[in-house]
Amino acid sequence: MGAAGRHIPKEPRAERKMRYIGSALKYMFKNFIFIFVFALVPSYFFALTQDAQNIEDLVRAFRPGAEGPEFSQLFNFFSPFNGRGWPYALVCLASLAIILPMLFGFIEKHMRIGSRTLRGLAGRFNTNFLTTLVLLVAGVAVYELWALIAAGLIFAETLILGGAAFTVIALVTYAGMMALACYLASAFLLWLPCQLITGYNFMDSLAYTNQLSVGHKGGLFLSVFLPAAAGLVVEVLTVWLCGMAELAAVIFIVTELLFLFFVLYISSLMFSAYFRLTGEERMDLKKKYGQGGAA
Repeated sequence: MGAAGRHIPKEPRAERKMRYIGSALKYMFKNFIFIFVFALVPSYFFALTQDAQNIEDLVRAFRPGAEGPEFSQLFNFFSPFNGRGWPYALVCLASLAIILPMLFGFIEKHMRIGSRTLRGLAGRFNTNFLTTLVLLVAGVAVYELWALIAAGLIFAETLILGGAAFTVIALVTYAGMMALACYLASAFLLWLPCQLITGYNFMDSLAYTNQLSVGHKGGLFLSVFLPAAAGLVVEVLTVWLCGMAELAAVIFIVTELLFLFFVLYISSLMFSAYFRLTGEERMDLKKKYGQGGAA
């Protein structure tokens, strides 16, 4: 793996850990008008998977004196493949399988050669489709297992605790499970860019991912966890406030915007982190008169 020797030296810890978030957000917002269209369809159908009635019942189950939520209520909240939303979840997954290869191709080409056009996306789709599909399906399978375990843990707590103690412990458990999911996501964050850019097979690109991540795992974890934690706070507050007031439309809009944000953010993060850790020059940051920009 000749490219492995190009990774950059370690930076001061605090600076290194926050660079990934800043770089991804800067790319996403700077190029938002060009990339947000890719996430519109999957975000819409993901929001449709949310069962407003189930959310309202779940909020009532956390009120003082309530018996607590059922396992099915928790799992339906965590998983888009619930009893009501699974058809929309399948459409969301299918649309992601179509748009992500093109979105990744757009971002990669822009960062690699500085071209910010839609030309050539069909070719990038053909090149990226199979690899993206395999990892997308694997990621969804892992998430569904996570949803099953998270729902089971919180439901078990309803059998032991009650009242305010249950609410606090349930939220702590949810946050802990979210941290676990973010750690797993950060551990494999560079896997897809490694395959798409270097052409390595699944195992070689995974080995290269591990090599690039040495000394940077904390920063990569925070780059996934902190935005996810912020999204979790927004989601919990929205569900709590709007669920009590039965404002299903607000929950739908917030869910759609959060999903759109994370699709664009994670896509930007994967490639900005890859270019940073390999030390390859990002041509989208190259300034006029031949001056390069920092990642």
